[in-house]
Amino acid sequence: MARGARAFALVLALLLTAQGGVAHAGTLTCFAREAGQETVLSEMAIHPAAIRVGDVTYIAYQGVGFDPMLVTYAETTGAWSGPYRMGTNALRLDAHGAPALYRDPSGRLHAFYGCHATALRHVRSAPDDPSRWQRLADLSSATYPQAVDHGGGRMSLFYRSGAHHWVLRSSEDGADTFGPEVRVLQADADRAYWYADLRRAPDGQLDLAFTWHDRQLFMTGLWFVRRNAYYAYRDLAGAWRGADGVALSLPIDLAEANAHCMVFDSGAELVNEITVKRDDTGAPCVLFLTGTGAGPWTYDWRFMRKSGSSWSSHTIVTTDHFFDAAAFECLPGGGVEAFLVTGDSDARGSVDNDYRGRGGRIELWTSADRGLTWHKDRVVSPAEPGVLYSDPVFVRDGTRDARLVFTDWTNDESNFFHRLFLWGDAGLVTRETPPNVERLAGRNRGLTSVEISREAFPEGARWVVLATERDFPDALAGAPLAGALRAPVLLTNPGYLPDEIAAEIRRLGARNAVVLGGTDVVSGRVQRELSSIAGCTHVERVAGVNRFETALAIARRMRDPSRSITTVVVVNGRNWPDAVAAGPLAVANDWPIVLTESYGLPSASKTILREYGISSTVLVGGVDVVGTRVQSACPRPTRVGGADRFETAALLAEHGLARGLLPGRMVLATGRNFPDALAGSSVGGRSRSPILLVNGADLTASTRAYLRRHADGMADVWLLGEPDVVGDAVEREVLAVLTAE
Repeated sequence: MARGARAFALVLALLLTAQGGVAHAGTLTCFAREAGQETVLSEMAIHPAAIRVGDVTYIAYQGVGFDPMLVTYAETTGAWSGPYRMGTNALRLDAHGAPALYRDPSGRLHAFYGCHATALRHVRSAPDDPSRWQRLADLSSATYPQAVDHGGGRMSLFYRSGAHHWVLRSSEDGADTFGPEVRVLQADADRAYWYADLRRAPDGQLDLAFTWHDRQLFMTGLWFVRRNAYYAYRDLAGAWRGADGVALSLPIDLAEANAHCMVFDSGAELVNEITVKRDDTGAPCVLFLTGTGAGPWTYDWRFMRKSGSSWSSHTIVTTDHFFDAAAFECLPGGGVEAFLVTGDSDARGSVDNDYRGRGGRIELWTSADRGLTWHKDRVVSPAEPGVLYSDPVFVRDGTRDARLVFTDWTNDESNFFHRLFLWGDAGLVTRETPPNVERLAGRNRGLTSVEISREAFPEGARWVVLATERDFPDALAGAPLAGALRAPVLLTNPGYLPDEIAAEIRRLGARNAVVLGGTDVVSGRVQRELSSIAGCTHVERVAGVNRFETALAIARRMRDPSRSITTVVVVNGRNWPDAVAAGPLAVANDWPIVLTESYGLPSASKTILREYGISSTVLVGGVDVVGTRVQSACPRPTRVGGADRFETAALLAEHGLARGLLPGRMVLATGRNFPDALAGSSVGGRSRSPILLVNGADLTASTRAYLRRHADGMADVWLLGEPDVVGDAVEREVLAVLTAE
């Protein structure tokens, strides 16, 4: 994926330098754009992800393959460096292994990462050199490492052990060696697990906020039932005490927590994302999410502060998902600032296994009276329509100009196109980045789909979607289904499964396959060979008696009754040129693609509109492609059509920028044939990149104009197909536009 792109960018820079040119760097609002799902975890889970030492901010995150990466930012010069790979992550399609950072007195950075009830990996940099890393001995089986710096080379790791107890393990020599585990929270496999956040208070005490995970309900399939908010602390004499000040016996079990540590009895409500800080008077404060989950907007961001022997409790704002995240800090003079994920998302969070609607806007809420009253100050996250953001985390010891890191969010652990942002009071901290231009190509259309799959799914996938390489309708309509399944679209010979396609499925590790179309389109032999050669254990066929009925079957297969999808994309089912660029827009929004005749909407397509309860439609192409009778049959239609296929694709790209696509990436495919663009929906949809069309050796006026409008922030361009499909002249012209001063 990015490895090839970065290598190309370096070659590009060298070539331009050799030719006397300058590699122009675009200005990006993100500082990393090749990151995994949960590239940083929430404040409750793993910290710190970022620390500031002197003038330099160090930010650790999960990159491609969830490998731990590090970038640095020098505030006085605005210079960025990295990313540097700190090590490798053994977890696969599992985002729990984000790194926690610590810096020892000799200037060596330490990262603890890559664990989910598995070995906690430990790596160390050279002194004051974040580009060189050494792997040290693995630590205990763990999850959610939290690194606590006590100063002077004394530090502790707090984590959930393999047995689900929460333990504290200390080092007196700058993390070179660690003492034994001290069990702090006692897990009970039949009753209670915990989620916890440990912080060092300014006076050296340790503060612990935690919530109870109901194991009995977990065993019934309600995975995320967490109750109550608890607080405890370790005093300067080393004794642990509850919220009531009573000395505690370690480990703290549920009974003792309920007796001495509970600060909020949630009753039937849920509690999550709890985190703790001290204010300038030394009073502990906790922030958490609580609500019933019985409907939309039923979670409150609640702030609590200890005053004397009691705790005050105040709601800041509501949100709609149990896994929305937050970070807060207390300021001198009684001020409090809370960065809260809120905002309506399509899928409502509940107590089952639903992550989909997580994320939203990140808003800064402030209080001037120690949390009694709150005011919305501003929205911190970018104004990118259709994009969700999550996991705001503080830079430890950060300045007002660079103090909050957050990520964009998709519920897709196999997607490594996530971005990371650094924010300060003046706004997002930008990064100058040279463009990456990468060609994804094989010697035929099937092998090009393999190269696209490798780029879009570098760590594998659980599903694949197979379509014929000979015609376009099934693969086009199947693109949103592939997006919903987090699967690449692979193009196959209709009569047999090519060896290269089978090899790619094995590389992906996919055990599930969907074949699009009837046996006259993709034979029964291909279906059998998916099992016998490619290793799939589950193969299903989604098909109808014709292309319109197949599109209906695809729409039904991808439909999730718990989600509210009210828009579809309508394209001509007989004429591919205008339709072929529709894939990324549909994939990015989970919109079905509806096929139509030019003169009227087939009954199967009307059924899709009715069954989904569609209230708006996007018609792709002019009236000669999707006629006025089709338009009159579609609810609230918006037509996107140009003078030719190239202009239609460019207009569709602009249309998509207000609906979940991003201007910093684009995919270029030939407008003279359909297969590459169809397979390109995998990389386009996952990276939120529009597909634009070129004419062999010509970029075309419409595509060139789009590229020029968005050149400054254009970070990635993928060319699909060999030079005889998308010519070298196109590549040179793209580079000329992107590198022009």
